[in-house]
Amino acid sequence: MTVTNKIGLSMTMPEGKLPGFYAQIVKALAGRTQLFDRDKEMLIVSTEDDRSAVLEVLRQYKVETEPFMLFLLPEDTSVTALFDDYGFMTKLDNRYLYANLVTLFTLRTSTPEAEPVQALEQLGEVLVAAIPTAGDGMLYAADRQHDELIARIAAAYGCKAEFR
Repeated sequence: MTVTNKIGLSMTMPEGKLPGFYAQIVKALAGRTQLFDRDKEMLIVSTEDDRSAVLEVLRQYKVETEPFMLFLLPEDTSVTALFDDYGFMTKLDNRYLYANLVTLFTLRTSTPEAEPVQALEQLGEVLVAAIPTAGDGMLYAADRQHDELIARIAAAYGCKAEFR
């Protein structure tokens, strides 16, 4: 399995609502759409149609919502200590990264003298996750602001960072 795109909808609950208010929303959604996952006040769906249906219900309940694009990570992903700054894990043990905060890339060797192990060692301080892909490949996630740094470190070790 590889990274899958999902849509997160972060809800801001109105002040003074009773604890059962959230349960009412979830019940109303059950009749309209399929939630893929949820975590606290984040609802997660798979399609734009599901997103539209959720937004319609949340408008009826006057709940403000902020949408986020998310990356659902496969179970065999390794995460670093930086993970909690860029993503979250739900009660269903699904791990997500906020797509607007991370960049995804692979590391390719571009010369016979390439040193990918050393490149990864130096990149370690900015890596958020390492995601196994089909075959023996790896897809890496890092802070989006480090694109240029990643490319320079890769080049210094005879490698090329290919951003997704």
